[in-house]
Amino acid sequence: MIAVVALALGAALAYGVADFLGGVAARRATVFASTTVNYAVAALVLVVVVSATGGVWSLPAVTSGLIAGVLALIGFLAFFAALAAGPISLVTPVIALLSSAVPVAAALIIGDPLGPLVWVAVVAAVVGSVLIGMEHRLSVSGLSTRTVVFTLAAGLGFGFATVALDRVPDDSGLVPVLLDSVTGAVVLLAVALLAPVSAPIRRLLALLDPPAASLESAAPARESDRSPARTEDGDESPAEAGTHGLASTAMLSAAAAGLLTGIANVLLMLGLHAGNVAVVAVLTNLYPLATMALAWIVLREHLSRVQLVGALLALAASVLLGVA
Repeated sequence: MIAVVALALGAALAYGVADFLGGVAARRATVFASTTVNYAVAALVLVVVVSATGGVWSLPAVTSGLIAGVLALIGFLAFFAALAAGPISLVTPVIALLSSAVPVAAALIIGDPLGPLVWVAVVAAVVGSVLIGMEHRLSVSGLSTRTVVFTLAAGLGFGFATVALDRVPDDSGLVPVLLDSVTGAVVLLAVALLAPVSAPIRRLLALLDPPAASLESAAPARESDRSPARTEDGDESPAEAGTHGLASTAMLSAAAAGLLTGIANVLLMLGLHAGNVAVVAVLTNLYPLATMALAWIVLREHLSRVQLVGALLALAASVLLGVA
């Protein structure tokens, strides 16, 4: 069990740091652009790893990998759309709850044997992941149908994607999670190629970004912002150079997030091969703990008491699972 806990927590750490870097990238570029780069780099990592380690390309492995890829992509895009729709204080914990609840329910239905201590730890980890996602007190004010739909799609998408990856033969190795990443990358790149010539696709992609950002970009420019794109000599103006610098930094952050996401996917798949889907899923879904810690250290964001309680529950659950 210790090895399974280590793999799952390693995946959670990598996912959490990747989530932080991806969030930084999404603040400086569009959600779609940063997500596409993230997926492309993660897929490249998996291609390299699978080329070195191999794996059997059986029909169950390929089918499960493709299904997981579609579900994970839906979950990923719906996650950002739900955050944009808000309220975040309700969206984040509900997504965390659903992402863990689906694999736990699957373990119960399948009949995977787990001892009483393990179930106590699983429940503690689920509650901890929900509390970690609560930045403020829960509020349903301003809750819209759009928010509900995106939240359910994100939580169920992530949860069922994990279950799909778990239902593969042991000899498949990392092939399923490779197909998971490649499927998402191919779909995103296809959408990127179609977006310039398709207004409906552009409108759909615009839903992924926060409304405030859209309003800001649509507002008239201030006089101080109206610097010429080029100087009289044809060189870039300071404003244009600054914009390009932010975009480059965003893409580097997204690429780093993709590298960590690829590593996390490898650890997740190894954990699913070695252990129970409920245990692996709930520990992996503790990834907001790493994101929260980085936000506190790097961005000096305030942590609520509820989040600290969630972190303590997560740590307690990890210890219980390690000794179970």
